[in-house]
Amino acid sequence: MHSRSLRSQTKTQVIVNDLLNGKETRKFEFDHAFWSFDGFKEESNGYKTPAGPKYIDQKEVWKLLGETMLDKAWKGLNTTIFAYGQTGSGKSYTTFGYGPNPGIVPMCSDKLFERIRNNKDTTLSFKVKV
Repeated sequence: MHSRSLRSQTKTQVIVNDLLNGKETRKFEFDHAFWSFDGFKEESNGYKTPAGPKYIDQKEVWKLLGETMLDKAWKGLNTTIFAYGQTGSGKSYTTFGYGPNPGIVPMCSDKLFERIRNNKDTTLSFKVKV
């Protein structure tokens, strides 16, 4: 499964029939599923960019999820990332990334401290807790 729509508001629904074990049909609904297994080309700096329509790079995940999360946190709201899936399916990669492919958490941290550094309002003070 994969999603290329950056601003899609529709949810994806998967219906699973477990006929082998005699269980009833179950519906699973989710907002996003990203493909980061293959379908990329590695740039000279190590960053992985899409080589076709299936692969979703970290910058695109940031645009889809991270920007909104940071904007809400900046306004004082609590934010949460919940990644669920099979072992080895890419949850840690999307959330934390590695090397030249940072995930949502390190990108959010960098951009949060960038906003703090660029703040010109001397009446504001900042306290960051993790």
